Amino acid sequence: MKLTMDDARTIAEGIAAEARVRDVQVSCSVVDARGIEIITMRMDGAPWFTPDVARTKARTAAVMRQSTADLARLKEAYPDLISLIDDQLPFTATTLPGGVVVERDNRVVGGVGVSGAHPDEDIACARAAIDAWIAAS
Repeated sequence: MKLTMDDARTIAEGIAAEARVRDVQVSCSVVDARGIEIITMRMDGAPWFTPDVARTKARTAAVMRQSTADLARLKEAYPDLISLIDDQLPFTATTLPGGVVVERDNRVVGGVGVSGAHPDEDIACARAAIDAWIAAS
């Protein structure tokens, strides 16, 4: 299964809906399993730099096949590892929380990145949107 543009749009709109419930303004990005961007959007009022941060979080989660928060823990245990991995990627990876893997039928189909709120809220917005997309599919 691949993420379609409609899937990505549904997830992005779900992130925005959850952000509105939480009264925060965020940017989000949805990428495919290879980390290639499908959609990125910035809510009115979200800081100007957040789309790029969201994109990097999404790409990192998809390519590394784990959340960026999990990668932060890996970086703590093995500080040099992320730098070595970074040298092999076509983009700079991040360990900032807010990058979440999108899985379907136990397969990674993409990644989502959210930026602009507290990291816990970024993650919660991503999770809520992914869970709603899975439930509706």
